[in-house]
Amino acid sequence: MASSRVLAVDCGAGHVACGAFSAAKGGRLTLEHFALESFNPNAELEPQWNTFLTDALTPHLQREKLGGVASLNLPGHLVLTKFVKTAAVEKAKRAKAIIAEAEQNIPYALDEVVWDHYLIAESDLDLEIVYTAAKLDVANSLCAAMTGIGISPTGLSTSVFALLRAFKYNYPEAGESALVISIGARSTHLLFLDKKRFFARSIVLAGNTITQAVAEEIKQDFTQAEALKLQVLGGQSELGEASPARLAVVNAAKSFISKLQIEVTRSTVNYRRQSGAEQPACVYVTGGGSLVPNLIPALAEKLKIPVERFDPLRNVDIAAGASAARERSAVLADLVGLATQLLDPQPKLDLLPPSIRERLGFRRQQPFYIAAAAMAVVALALPVLGFQRAATAAKEQSDRLNNELGPLSTRKQEIESTLKKIKDAQAQVGRIHDLIQGRFNWVNFFADFQERLVKVQDVWLDNLEVIHEVVTDDSGGAKPDAPAADAAATPAASAEAPPAADAEAQAATAATTSSRVVYKLNIKGRLIDRDNVTTNVSQEAKDRTYELIKSLLASPHIVKADDHIPIFDCDEPGIVKFEFTLVVDPKKPL
Repeated sequence: MASSRVLAVDCGAGHVACGAFSAAKGGRLTLEHFALESFNPNAELEPQWNTFLTDALTPHLQREKLGGVASLNLPGHLVLTKFVKTAAVEKAKRAKAIIAEAEQNIPYALDEVVWDHYLIAESDLDLEIVYTAAKLDVANSLCAAMTGIGISPTGLSTSVFALLRAFKYNYPEAGESALVISIGARSTHLLFLDKKRFFARSIVLAGNTITQAVAEEIKQDFTQAEALKLQVLGGQSELGEASPARLAVVNAAKSFISKLQIEVTRSTVNYRRQSGAEQPACVYVTGGGSLVPNLIPALAEKLKIPVERFDPLRNVDIAAGASAARERSAVLADLVGLATQLLDPQPKLDLLPPSIRERLGFRRQQPFYIAAAAMAVVALALPVLGFQRAATAAKEQSDRLNNELGPLSTRKQEIESTLKKIKDAQAQVGRIHDLIQGRFNWVNFFADFQERLVKVQDVWLDNLEVIHEVVTDDSGGAKPDAPAADAAATPAASAEAPPAADAEAQAATAATTSSRVVYKLNIKGRLIDRDNVTTNVSQEAKDRTYELIKSLLASPHIVKADDHIPIFDCDEPGIVKFEFTLVVDPKKPL
């Protein structure tokens, strides 16, 4: 158990929820303090989102005297979640492969985002990975805003994974085949669970969809339409049944339910087709949008699956000071998911900006540094007196030993000379061994190359060319292992210069310039798409081409891809033509 108490803050698109949780020894959460404030979820007001959050939280924090470290949550519309299946690689190279996949699947430069990943499942052939990312400036601005009101972020989660943790905690018996639908203001999350695997899809169909439809129907702005929607759907409106404004809200809600039914059905069919999973045994609905009247019965009728409301407080004890949480439980799933870190659940992803993460790491290590310094002072203070007494005796013994060591100095020099000769001989033997080993590099490379081509299947090479590039480094001095550079002087100048001057010129050139040989392989080939020999190649064939490149990059003979962008030509029916260049390991030259 990481801690006995945690402060969680769920930062939604139209609300902020704050809760102080504690964990009992039996592994059950208790909600001790709770606050929930709503604000305008209009997307046009997003630049003021941090201000809405802090203005809503500050009075509660001051009233309850809460603050300090806390776990935060980002709403789904600010987060990218991508599920990727890739070829399995050995664990020693997995970190490099994960970064490469992140660069391909996150549509931003990695230094512009904060991202994390979680390994869902692995086999001998495949890895199933989920990536999540958010803009770095968004994460930094949220953390800065929270710090300004006395909250120090120690973790930054996302709605999808907070929802997953909350469901696993409250419904451990239903996790093998279920669908959880969380309907927020700006986005809706569909979370599919199948045994130990899970999959999530986010759609823009949410509570704001109803508000926008009402605003367009009654010709009013978003804020007025939002207030009208909450009054009518919450049963607090005094408008007559035939009122155009009421009818606009009712019709928008019916349209929303119909569109949601279609999206859920389509997503379920696609998920089952791609993963081979079973039909969800039950559907759980949560979020502020789940309070739309008749939503749950309509989904049950359409999906032909039991549908019930997700209770995020099912396994949470409520203290007297947080009794209001029961009435607002529909929007507390993410808050409870954040609190389950007390019980160390999985999966665990964190989008906390690197600068804050480094600062927290140093802060955690400070007590150890202080303790180590105190122990060092105590340890050094006690033997000081003993050292002083021993100093005189040690000096006398040192003088005596110096007299005895005189004859041994000559023997020492002879031994050092012999060791140098042995070292030079070992270096020469190593160079000869490398030369012999290099004769077998082509054989080993082609054996490895053939094995990787066979795994990809239906691929052949049109051309394989070895390119030797001489790279000159002006680094102010030659590298120890780099070959010596050619003399810079012209032949005439070299002939006229005396031997001593020529040697000095060569030494000066070698001190400023060094060169090395870079070995590259230019590979051209084709891959046949057997299922589409007369039509355009399929995405599966293109993916196989990418898998070939990735497989070759994993070869022990290759260090990286060349800077040139690979060329792919899919114009010929059923054929993917490719061309790319790889950099050979300089320790295994071809």
